[in-house]
Amino acid sequence: MRRPARLLALSAIATMLALPLAAVAQDAGSGEGASAEGATSETSGPPVYDLAKLLRAAERSYPGIRAAEARIRAARAQLDEAWVTPYFQSWVTAGFTLAPEARGSPILSPDAQVPLSNPWQPVLGFDFQGAIPLWTFGKLGAAREAARAGIRASESDRARVRAQLLYDVRRAYFALQLALDVQQMLREGMPALEEAIERTDDRIAEGDPEVDEMDRFRLAAALSEVRARQAQAAHLEASSRAALQILSGVRELRVPDCPIQVVDARLRPLTQYVSSAMSDRPEVRMLEAAQRAREASLDVARAGFWPDLALTYRFAISYAPGITDQTNPFIIDPANYMNIGAGIALRWSLDFWGNAYRVDRESALLDDVRMRFEEARRGMELEITDAYNTVVEARDRETAFDRGRRETRAWFITAAQAVELGTAETNDLVDAVRAYFTARYSHLQAIHDFNSALANLERVSAMPVTDRWEDACD
Repeated sequence: MRRPARLLALSAIATMLALPLAAVAQDAGSGEGASAEGATSETSGPPVYDLAKLLRAAERSYPGIRAAEARIRAARAQLDEAWVTPYFQSWVTAGFTLAPEARGSPILSPDAQVPLSNPWQPVLGFDFQGAIPLWTFGKLGAAREAARAGIRASESDRARVRAQLLYDVRRAYFALQLALDVQQMLREGMPALEEAIERTDDRIAEGDPEVDEMDRFRLAAALSEVRARQAQAAHLEASSRAALQILSGVRELRVPDCPIQVVDARLRPLTQYVSSAMSDRPEVRMLEAAQRAREASLDVARAGFWPDLALTYRFAISYAPGITDQTNPFIIDPANYMNIGAGIALRWSLDFWGNAYRVDRESALLDDVRMRFEEARRGMELEITDAYNTVVEARDRETAFDRGRRETRAWFITAAQAVELGTAETNDLVDAVRAYFTARYSHLQAIHDFNSALANLERVSAMPVTDRWEDACD
């Protein structure tokens, strides 16, 4: 083919590749890789939810939060029970039966000792008795302290569920942004590659000596990679969108038409994150509450060596109209009587040997909780260190891929211009396109990884890592 015809053909391929990809290859500040959600008008379709709105919606509707609040109510009710129940230990017993008539006095009666042949009459009985504790040598106080520890554990558990929910929503949101940006990039590049393959096929069929099967193979390989990435991005979009819908309770939503951006955060020294976690992390507070509950149980066991003092009272009455009432107070009459009494009672379990074993058991369980607490603290320190290093690695990776994206962009533009001038071959442009796609995809993935790693660092350290998780965009 003569040189003018060759330049015209290569220029057509370069133009088809350059026009759609030039929009993708702009700087991030110009909206590179913007989300495809903008294809839908702002005035129609599902409502737009940014990250802050999704977090608020999730906190309002997520069942895990409601379940944690129910556990707090249950723990508070248990504390109220520990205050009230010991002072209302009263019992009422009422009964009804039939007994044969019995007449006479303690001295003389015309009836037999068990006059079964006499007419049977009703017998009514009522008994009310109870006790009010006066001194238990710390048993009641320890029980209340254990209930208070239960409240603290439940409140900390709610904080744990909330922190996990915020992390899950942020991670799903960043994943959706990544999927939409990748799909936007691939949608702009795929038609150009398909048209380039078709034109290459036409040129090979026409016998153009400037192109061969190797050129077509390069284009087809690049197109296959783009399609594979598109399938991955579609799966990521579906999964992350479903996660946001389930977590937030919002069944129809769109995210803002904004490209994924690096969260503005300045890392502090690792020791600060570790220190914050050891004092403020919900799991630490739950373990502290568990330890305090075990200490209270040990106090109860130790108090078992001592008696309980209580104010006891009783009122009992029985009425049998068919049995003669014996009014002499020194005569026991089980059918007709009235008893009223109150006094101070002492109840002391003399199972000292068995109680010593109970103290040993509670002491061992307390040591178990303390050692588990220490084990958990070491595990959390390791977790925080790993999360911190993940953030550092993701930050460095994002910086490197951003530099690579800019360099491959320059390579791509240079190759496209060279093809138009006839100073480069088609395979040079294909290599540049593939390198740019790879670098751009890796950069988007690195941004997502960095943002998600920051969210995880905040979760495991209980320390805010940024004041603004998402920048406003037009």
